[in-house]
Parts: sequence; structure tokens; C-alpha cells
Amino acid sequence: MPDGIHVLDGSYVLDVGNLHVNITNHGLIGSQYSLQLPYSKAPSGEWPGGSGKEYLWGAGLWIGGIVDGQISVVTGQPERELRPGESIFETIYEAKAGRQTRPVANEERTGVRLPDVGADDDRDGKIDEDFLNGLDDDGDGRIDEDFGQIASQMFTCTMHDDLPLIRELYPDHLPMGLTVVQRAAAYEQQDYRDMILLDYRITNTTGKTIRDAYVGMYVDCDIQERDGRGSNADDLGGFYRGAVRGEDGTFYRLLIGWMKDTPSVDALPGVFGTVMLGHDTDPFNFYSPHVPLVNSFQIFSANATGNQGGIPVSDEERYHMMSLNRIDRDRTPENTGELKLMFSSGPFPNVVPGRTITYRVAMVIGDGMDGMLRNARKAAELYRGRYLDVDDNPYTGRYGRETMVCIEDSPTWEDGQSRIYGRFAVFLDNTCFDDDQVYPYRRITMDDLVTQGDGRNCIWVNADNCDECFRLLGEECNRDNSEWTTMLASPHTGVNGRETHVPWVFTGVEAPLPPHLRLMPGDNAVEVFWDDISEYDIDLQYQQVDFESYRVWRVAEWTPPPGATDSTEPEASLWTMLVEYDLVDFVPIGVVGNATELPVGRNSGLDIARYTPACLSDPRFAGLAEVMQTFVDADSAGRNVERPRIRSRRGSVIPGREVFLPWEYAPDVLDTFFAVTTREGSPPPDEVVPKRATRYYHYRDNQVHNGFQTFYSVVATDRKLVNNGSGYQIAGMGIQSDPGNNSASTTPAPEAQTSEQREKMGANIYVYPNPATQSALAEFQQRPGTASDPSGVRVIFNNLPAAHNTIRIFTSSGDLIQTINHDGLRDGGAASWNLMTRNNQEVVSGIYLYSVHSDDSRFETFRGYFTVVR
Repeated sequence: MPDGIHVLDGSYVLDVGNLHVNITNHGLIGSQYSLQLPYSKAPSGEWPGGSGKEYLWGAGLWIGGIVDGQISVVTGQPERELRPGESIFETIYEAKAGRQTRPVANEERTGVRLPDVGADDDRDGKIDEDFLNGLDDDGDGRIDEDFGQIASQMFTCTMHDDLPLIRELYPDHLPMGLTVVQRAAAYEQQDYRDMILLDYRITNTTGKTIRDAYVGMYVDCDIQERDGRGSNADDLGGFYRGAVRGEDGTFYRLLIGWMKDTPSVDALPGVFGTVMLGHDTDPFNFYSPHVPLVNSFQIFSANATGNQGGIPVSDEERYHMMSLNRIDRDRTPENTGELKLMFSSGPFPNVVPGRTITYRVAMVIGDGMDGMLRNARKAAELYRGRYLDVDDNPYTGRYGRETMVCIEDSPTWEDGQSRIYGRFAVFLDNTCFDDDQVYPYRRITMDDLVTQGDGRNCIWVNADNCDECFRLLGEECNRDNSEWTTMLASPHTGVNGRETHVPWVFTGVEAPLPPHLRLMPGDNAVEVFWDDISEYDIDLQYQQVDFESYRVWRVAEWTPPPGATDSTEPEASLWTMLVEYDLVDFVPIGVVGNATELPVGRNSGLDIARYTPACLSDPRFAGLAEVMQTFVDADSAGRNVERPRIRSRRGSVIPGREVFLPWEYAPDVLDTFFAVTTREGSPPPDEVVPKRATRYYHYRDNQVHNGFQTFYSVVATDRKLVNNGSGYQIAGMGIQSDPGNNSASTTPAPEAQTSEQREKMGANIYVYPNPATQSALAEFQQRPGTASDPSGVRVIFNNLPAAHNTIRIFTSSGDLIQTINHDGLRDGGAASWNLMTRNNQEVVSGIYLYSVHSDDSRFETFRGYFTVVR
């Protein structure tokens, strides 16, 4: 488990796509899978997820610079010189579907993000202003209520380079006084599943200016099957630099350090690429480079010295490599090895105190070089995102002028004169043209500035004109690109009042949000329950609800690959659809050339799967519906999005919540009653935010076996829509999300023994297989070990009581070696043990005693024994 600060257990894995990558808050990207570290069993750079094929060993951010004349390079790898602070809040946070899910789930912490119309989550007039970090960043008394989630799954953390622990671990470390905010994210959408995104904000938190800074990535792939022995010196690497045309018809600059596997036999098919997508730019080249480029790419060999192409060790050597204006040549098949890659961008000439550098990277993978480049281009499209009209002012973001620059914030010349004066507003970046090429245009003077509400004097300019030129031509622009001025006719940014750049925007077709899922195991059966949230999810492309059906999927008796963790799920190809429940609807005549109406799907309707929770009519909860209705009606502003919390963090009852105390013991029931309670809405001035009642659905699967872990998923599909000029019409079935992105697992078990059965038949608890020999365990369900289950084998205690039970296991001499807690009221009549002691050691051959004690006095303590033969 996390220690409250460092996350060392490999529990944070980006796994909603095909590329599964371990994320930490101590500099490392990956899990160093060949080592015996607490996080090494987590997927490192596994593709496809669940396969055991690793394409990344470890990667990390590099930041170099000069402070007070001294060179310093801070690394995330191979040394972990970025660490979380001492506050317990400086851990990793996860968000899915715009809600915080870890370290604890919190429905009130929301991250709807532009371009969604609900991006101002807390309705305070500001958007995405409260970073997901457990703190009240915007000072409004609320925590992480408007954090802005990237992609389908996002991890956030904060790290520093000037902590005592770092100096203790690395005595030669020279801190620069940096705070690094890391956001790592992955998409579940089909076209973007082979990548992860890394978004860094690097802030100078000291009182000193960092001169000539460089930022980059260090990548150690070591591509091989996870069960390989040691590192294989058979990787091939290189750098791709070029322009590719995107789906929007413009060019995208691709800067990629890549690596692939090249053994003589059984080479893994993927090519792994790390893409530098962008960083903040400065048309004056004072704070940042004027366009996002890679100035240095180096390939290091693990078996060479530093001056012979080996890994640089000292800060001086590393800074030299980062500041080189040189791109290493691609390795040839005759020069494979145990290789590491590093690329860097810069210089950032003046990182003044308080200034932040943004640096954005994607890790992509594809089948062969073409597949990798295709996914790199998709990552670049995501990063380019959109320009939006956020300030609702049609006079900002016009005529290609997307950036507001102010005299008070801009750099000056030695004489104190602002560098803005004398530049061209339509071409602020003059590095790609000569002045005589744009002589008809006016230069900026003091009279062009407009005083803002905060007192600053500013002007809207086209600051990215050189980058826009690249979009048009597919090459870096200069005075020799005579046709570059044609871009004036069609600028790409700062048009139609859109002044705000929003990166990481998914612009394709997206399936409806999947429903919340719950499983109930039974005797050779599993019951699947889900809610109706998918039926109210607005499609961003069509700006309307687009829902068609629910599909239930299953993977039974799956064997995880080597290196699997508790979060590892089956490969996408293993899922089998069990049933679909769809709306009754039709494709209108003529939409697809059809002479009659065509059914969309089976038209089964949803009512056949409708389910009413049993607790709603349970006499134990009589009166709760009325109490909940009163609570919901009183919340006219709709601030409560989950059941009422009864107690404060200190354990005292919150005033007014005493009415819920009789049902405090049943939080799941409180959840359900809150979900089904409605509130009628009304318009201003006495506005009441409406609340709808959640509906539930149910499916029972009778084709599973007791004792075997079974995975289930419920996803939603949408409809294919076409625009007939006056609106959208249904044209057929649409798409669904991947089953693996909304899955849960359970283990069917026989029903627990009731007190009546115990009285009539007596105790009949037993262990199988018994004796637990190697062959018997392997035949039963042996699987590769994981962090929480190192042995990969198990024995089953069967016919346990319908009560809360404690199973204690002893050696033949009476030493207690393990305790298992089992809930026979919820989990059935079976529990498993992986033959590991409470000290995490595998047991040896011998006779083992056990007792089963129940909290229900109708079940007497049972004692038995079984044999293990190793």
C-alpha cells in the first residue's frame, strides 16, 4: 500500500487502453520489471495489456540548467531525484469519468473539462482551476471540485527536487528548487488505446533564475517477454523527425525517439516511441524556444563508457548531452544492444522565479514502424486539441491573433524598452521571415495597447505564426519558403473569437459512458447489476444523448500472464458477449436507401432487464424513503451528488444527519435510497436543480464454475447518426467502449451453510485439494504469481457458515501462521488460501490445523486439518 507519500506498490497502472504503464510519484515511469522491487510486478510498458510482453523498463523526466553558475541535472531515471513532499496529500490521485476514484473515491471532486459545456464544475466562473491534489488551490473552501480531467483515466501527483531524502540517497545531487506536477493519462477510445500521455508543469520555486534550462525524457526500453532471463542486448533504436498530414489536412511535426526488438528469433512485433509533442513557446526566445523542437537526441549503450557512447553519469556530462544541437544516427541491425534513449528541448534561456515550463510527451506503440507513426500522429492530434471561445468575447481571438501579450509581462531590452514594440501583431515571431517580406503591415506601438481591468497594457497578436506556417507547408519556414505568406488567408488559431487553446481534446466519435457495475457471486452462478447512467450521457460531437443498448460481457477461468498485478485484466480478444438489451427503435425510410423501416438491433427493449432493489421493500428500512426525500428536497442547489455523510472526519454526527443513524450500518442501502429519490426542478428566481431517479438492471449468469475467478463487464452502445440538414437521424448501430474498461471480477462459491442446515446436518467444513500436492494444485488452478498472490496456487475452505467467519491456520505444533476473514453473508460458503504465511513466506510440506470461528453463536467453532506436500 502507499505509505501516504511514496507509492511503491505498483498499484497505479494506466490500463484502460492496450498499453499498460506503471506510474509513480518518485520520478519513475514503468516498473523496472526485471528487478525484485515492490512495484516490479506491475505492468511496466505491457502491450497488449495482459500479454506479459514488455516494451518499457523505465523512463523519467530530465531537467538541466545553470543556477549561480553551477550546472545541475535533475533526473527521474536512472536516479529518482524527484520525490513527493512530506505532506500525506502528496500521493497519487486517480480520476475516471470526471470523478476522483483514488486514493479514495469522492463523487464531489469533479473534473469535467473543456470543451464540455459543464467544464465549470463548481459554477464559479472559472474553469479547471483546482488541480487534483487534495488541496484547496483556488481558496474557495472546497477541495479539487473543478480539476479538469485529461482522457479516460488520469493520474496526478506533485514532486520536488530539493528534499532532504534526495540528498541522503544521492549525495552529489545539486537541487535547482523545482516543483514538478505530473499528469499521466490514457484513453479507452479505440483509435487512441495504444498510447499514454505525460503532461508536466515544472515550476521554479526558488528566488533564483535558472539559466539555459533544458527539458527532456530518458527512456530505457529493454523489450522482451516478461519471463525472459535478464536484459537482452538486442534492441534497435533511432529518431524519427518529419511531418505527416493529419485528418484535418494540415501537417503535424513528429519528433520521436523509437526502439524495437531485434532478436534472431521470436522478435516482439511492436515499435515503441516516445514523442515530444510540445512545450510553452516564446516568440521573443527569452523565456522559451519560439517553436517546440528537439535539439538533442542521444543513444546510450549500457556496455560502454560515457565518452564512448555510454550512459552519462555526472551532471556536467548529462547537461552536455542535453545541450548538444545534435541528433544521433539511427542504429543499424549490426549495432543492436542494451540501449537507452534521451531527447531534450531547449534552451529555456531564463526560467525566472515562479515561472513554469510545460512539457508534453506521449508514449506510443504500434505494429511495426508504420503502426507506431500512425499512433504518434493521433497523439499529436490529441495534443493540438482545439481553440475555444472561453471568454465569450467575439473581439478576442480574431484575424489569427490567438495570444494576448502585455507590456508588464514581456521581456525588455538592455535599455528597458519592451521587446513588443517594433514587432508585427500579425507576425510576432520574426524568426521565420525577414522584415522586408511583411513591410506592408504596421509595427506595434504604444497606441496599439489596450488597458485591461487589472491595469496591464496589452495587445492581441499572432504569436505562433511560424508554427502555423509549418502546419501549412510541412517544413520549418524561413524567407526561402516564399509561399508561406499564403497562410494569412487561412490562419489556424485565433479565429472566430476562439482565443483559448485546450490541449488533449478527443475529437472523434465516443461511446456512451459505461454504467456503474456490481457483482453478486452465487453457487455456480453470478448476478450482474448496473445502473442507467449511460442513458443520460451527452455525446459531445452531437450535443445530445445518443444511447442504444447495454451489452454484458464475460471472461471465465482466465489465467493471468507472468508479471500480472491485481489490476491486470484479460486481453480484449478474450471477452465474450453474453446478452444485449437495446431500445426499440428503427432506421427511418430512405436514410440508408431502405424502402421500409429497419430495426436497430434486436429491439428487445430494456424492461426485460429492469430490476428493483430488494432493500426498497425490506421492512428493516421502513421510514428511510421519507427521511431521504426530506434530505433531497432540502438540497435545492443540488450540491449533494452522493448519499449524505452522517459523520464528520472526526467521527462526530453532523448536525441534522441524526435522522440517518438507524441505518448507518448499511451504507450500500443508503446509497440506493439516495439514488432512487427524485427532486422536482424549478426555474429562477427560486431555482431548484432537479434530481432524477436512478434505475437498475440485472442479469444472471448460470454458466460458471465455483472457485474460479470470472470477469464481467457491462458497456453501452450508441447509434450511427446522419445529418439530413434539419437534424440527426438514426442510420444504424454505432460503437461501444472496450469491455475491459468497465469490468469487475468475482469468484462463484457454493451457498454458505445456514444455521438450520448446521443444526440438521452438522458441520461439514472441508479443504480441497487435500492433500495439496504440486500436481493437485497445478491441476486445480495454478497461475503466475502476483504482488498480492506470490504463490499462484490456492486451497479452498468449503461449506463455511452464513456468518462473519475467522479462519485461523496453524502448524502441527500450534503456531499461528495465517488468519483469513470471510463474510459468509455476502461471499458464499467458500474462502481460499494461497499457502503463504502472514510473514509472506510459502509454507513447507506438513500437516496444518485450522479453526473456523463465527460471530453467530449458532455456529460452534469448527476444527480440522489438511496436508501440504511440496
